[in-house]
Amino acid sequence: VERLDAVDSTNDVARARLLAGVVAADTPLLIRAETQSAGRGRRGRAWLDAPGTGLLMSLALRAGAGSPLSPDADRWWRVAAEFSLAVADAIEDAAGMQIGTVGLKWPNDLVVRNIEGGVTRSFRKVGGVLAEAGDAGSESAWLVVGLGLNVRGDVSKLDPALAATATSLEIATGRPIDREALFTDAVARLEGRLGALAEGRFDVANWRSRQLLEGCEVELEGGAGEAISGRVVGHDGASGALILSVDGTERAILAGEVTKVVRIAIP
Repeated sequence: VERLDAVDSTNDVARARLLAGVVAADTPLLIRAETQSAGRGRRGRAWLDAPGTGLLMSLALRAGAGSPLSPDADRWWRVAAEFSLAVADAIEDAAGMQIGTVGLKWPNDLVVRNIEGGVTRSFRKVGGVLAEAGDAGSESAWLVVGLGLNVRGDVSKLDPALAATATSLEIATGRPIDREALFTDAVARLEGRLGALAEGRFDVANWRSRQLLEGCEVELEGGAGEAISGRVVGHDGASGALILSVDGTERAILAGEVTKVVRIAIP
């Protein structure tokens, strides 16, 4: 783990370390910063933070012997999935939450569910993941997976537009969260999960069980900008695809963004 104070972007630092050749295939490097001046999310969006309120991390991985990166680049999404699962497990322990309260919203969000009577009635985003890769298929292939988590503070003060969709762990749980303890636990869990990936094992059961959108009616924008509406009927553990029933026909959506959840009532 390399800890820094202020950076432009933890993903940029992680990529620089990879290109400088200081990351070994069998020893991924985790970059952590207290604040970012140019943090980013998917589709060029800015990731906003106030110093000392969140966890800002980027994982740098290189292909090769002993690496968690599969020879098949189509499975690299699993690194981001395992990173999210490690953090989700650590959050629930740190906050004393019921298992499953932290969900994954395809393709890259961590959310806290509002569960009533065993049913998810609503949710708020607390974190997001951004993966960036290079030189796939070559001996110098690399992957950076950045993860930002809102631990404390009111995110709407950073951007009023976030008030309806995002929150922090402390606001969601109504209790203080020890950032350092949460970070230490998440890293320990991540190490175990990366070791499993290096051995060809992926925690597909946990990944599927945490999916927020199963059974929901959604609207999404596909990777090519196509507007699609349908019912989520599954998540494919081989490809990471969202399986959508559109007018009675199932479609595997490999890339895109859910723009609206029309109905949310998940057992």
